[in-house]
Amino acid sequence: MTQPDNEEKKLTVVVQEGKRWKRTLEIEVPKEMVDEEFEAVYEKYKNLSKIPGFREGKAPMHLVKLRYQKEIEEEILESLVPKAYEDAIKENNLSPISLPLVKEIQFKEGTPLKFKAEIEIKPEVEIKNYTGLEVVKRVKQITDKDIEQSLDYLRGDFAELHPVQRKAKSNDRLIVDMTKHQDGKEDKLKNQELFLDPHNMIKEFQVALVNAEAGEKKEFEVDYPSTFHNKKLAGKKVRYQITIKEIKEKVLPEVNDNFAKTVGGYNTIAELKSKIREGLVKKAQRDGEAEAKNELTNQVIKRNPFEVPETLLNFYMDSLIQDLKRKYQKVDEEKTKEKYRDIAIGHIRWDLLFHQIAEKENIQVTKEDMETWLEDFARDYKMKAEEARKLLENPSQIKKIKEDLLEKKVLEFLLKNAKIKEETFLTQETEEKKSDDQIK
Repeated sequence: MTQPDNEEKKLTVVVQEGKRWKRTLEIEVPKEMVDEEFEAVYEKYKNLSKIPGFREGKAPMHLVKLRYQKEIEEEILESLVPKAYEDAIKENNLSPISLPLVKEIQFKEGTPLKFKAEIEIKPEVEIKNYTGLEVVKRVKQITDKDIEQSLDYLRGDFAELHPVQRKAKSNDRLIVDMTKHQDGKEDKLKNQELFLDPHNMIKEFQVALVNAEAGEKKEFEVDYPSTFHNKKLAGKKVRYQITIKEIKEKVLPEVNDNFAKTVGGYNTIAELKSKIREGLVKKAQRDGEAEAKNELTNQVIKRNPFEVPETLLNFYMDSLIQDLKRKYQKVDEEKTKEKYRDIAIGHIRWDLLFHQIAEKENIQVTKEDMETWLEDFARDYKMKAEEARKLLENPSQIKKIKEDLLEKKVLEFLLKNAKIKEETFLTQETEEKKSDDQIK
């Protein structure tokens, strides 16, 4: 499309405000610009025309127009309309969140091009009442029982497996030969290790293998639900034949100074317990802070209500449904939309609001922020910073990281400028025991 070179050739744009975030752009492209486009496209078709009786590009213009008029008009529209729309958007500082619905096109050679474009724009939110918020920071009180539970987890990590001559019990590990029958195919697996975890093992395996003895053979079927995490098994019926070869039990190490040295080079068990307590206290503070930030988010949303455009809501729902479909074979789209509608609206509102706070408070993600994030990422995944940087060259990934960091900085700003009341609490189980002790 030829650029205007004087005021007479400038676009005319009238923006009509519709319901909430809908806008209708009434756009007029001046006759001079339309004529220039016709002349340019006519010349192009003349040079490329193949009309019987004439050499390529030598046919008279009136024959070119007669033969290719429809194609010429379509090409001009495909050129003029998008360019005029983009110029109109820029000229009026609009931020569309939907593709334009173009209608009522008036187009004829020798006259201005007129059309309407209906869009939804990004809501213009006037953020207010986001500082001085009152929030309770609930911090879990760390008890001796918490220390003992952490020690038990550590003992489990450092446990040894000893063969036993008895029936299998929960939490044992079995060495088995297994044959799977699925979809008419047979798959034989030798010396497989099965952990009889009462919380995570499939029920049919638990029923068949608990109380089994070495040398026994078990045969059973499993009907996997359609929502099963392994897509190769989801919705399938699989028959298993299992031969138990060996039963092993976990033998936990004793809690003493030697165990402390094995775990992390601590000199005494008291030193290890002190380190565990320190870690749990820090975690309790982080958890309390995360809960407080979540409450601050909810308060900001409640204090700044606005209607969410259906376009943004539909986009969020479509993304959610696609994510669920990647995890599960079947997804009831209507029920999903109904279930998550309010959650989606809250997420969209918060996204728009925290960006407004960042803009008003001049909160930005700096190069230093990105470098710190990269160093932390490399350390967590045990790789060099250069290797991590190569993995994160995708522009969309970089954008997501910056968005996450910006949100984090906004939440830190809100927390810093809030009125915080810190409270400690005990877990329900600990409180009940404390009450029982007081009665005794």
